[in-house]
Amino acid sequence: MGDKISSGISYLDHLLGFLKVGDNVIWEVEAGTYVEIFLLRFLEDTLKKGYKAVYVSFNVSPSTLSKRFNQLTNVKNFTILDCFTSGKGNNDSIFTQFYEKGREGFKGNVVKVENPKDFSQFRFAVDQIEDDKGAGVRYIFDSLTGMQDIWNDENATHKFFTYSCPRLYDLQTIAYWVLEKDAHTSSFKAKLRHITQVTLELDKENGELFFKVIKLEGRFSRNVFLPKRYEVWNHDIIFPSIGGKKPSNLGDKIRSLRKRLGMTQKELAEQVGVTPSFISQLEKNLISPSLNSLLKLSDKLNTQPVYFLMDDETVQWQKMIIRPNERQYIHLPDVKTTDLHLQLLVSDVINRRMEPHLLTMKEGSTVEGHFYRHKGDEFAYILQGELEVEIEGKKHLLRQGDSFYIESTVPSQWANAGKGEAVILWVLSPPRGGW
Repeated sequence: MGDKISSGISYLDHLLGFLKVGDNVIWEVEAGTYVEIFLLRFLEDTLKKGYKAVYVSFNVSPSTLSKRFNQLTNVKNFTILDCFTSGKGNNDSIFTQFYEKGREGFKGNVVKVENPKDFSQFRFAVDQIEDDKGAGVRYIFDSLTGMQDIWNDENATHKFFTYSCPRLYDLQTIAYWVLEKDAHTSSFKAKLRHITQVTLELDKENGELFFKVIKLEGRFSRNVFLPKRYEVWNHDIIFPSIGGKKPSNLGDKIRSLRKRLGMTQKELAEQVGVTPSFISQLEKNLISPSLNSLLKLSDKLNTQPVYFLMDDETVQWQKMIIRPNERQYIHLPDVKTTDLHLQLLVSDVINRRMEPHLLTMKEGSTVEGHFYRHKGDEFAYILQGELEVEIEGKKHLLRQGDSFYIESTVPSQWANAGKGEAVILWVLSPPRGGW
């Protein structure tokens, strides 16, 4: 079994550096954030790749789950541990008829816990499933909140999690655990985060949906902890800020490219020869551009016109090799001179540890202040020409082959002090997370 496990959503795999064997993943969610789609994508990928999966349900009836999952690939490898019918369902006939009707043609497996309100009986049922299925099985516990509701005891829920989390880790499984974030105390959530390897959060703010990483054990990336806005279209999870595809997404593509280059709507409007209001309406998909405007936009946003017209593009994240003609030109909003050009030397900086650039300064050019006030380490290597750098009131002359490394200090001036262009390899660590 490989160490990298897919969440079923390519951008999340990219952002998280994939899930790892042994991970227990807590999803802290608000109502209306569509966590069920995240669960479905994980389950689809698991079964498609031939692994077994167990869905422990406290919140949803087996009848509903069977309709939702019956068409999945390899559904014979899928087991529902039904803690709903005799739990929240109170053995109501509307739920028990699922069994009376021969499980309604469900092709997967269903195990009913006769009294999930009895903590010991539930734990015994889970242990039996784990012993029967063995190592490498993927688990989804649809509701830690549901457990707490029927046991009426936060401590019992924590006790079960404390017992199961290390056990599942030792079994080399991947387990998803869902809880309603507002239904639990802060201390309860803190205890769970302490034990688990990964904690993710789904929020809704002012009608917009946000995905956030709270804990990610064993991975290095500061950018990963920044909130990411997402949308749901036709049961697909879309992350517009990274070029995700959705209906009528021309505006999202323009906005994503503009922000990546660090340009304001006003700056883009001036370069294209339109008003800021035009760009604003364009990004909201309220208007459509003329062919001439589209050509100008593609030129100023460093892309090909066909990119705006493609419906089936696939974004290749973190390309290993970047050719000179594939480099992105980075716009520095605080640097007003046109005598400086900055190119990104990687495909993107998401989940990277370094952010390398090629910096070119024309002969005689000077930049007051720093290119960007970066909170981290910086390394520069002079590839060509001469560079004069002023740091803490002292000027340093650097020639081809020289390098310098700075931590907390910030240069107050950069100047090309030689003949011809000065070319510098400039590296930030950690990345600033996109321009």
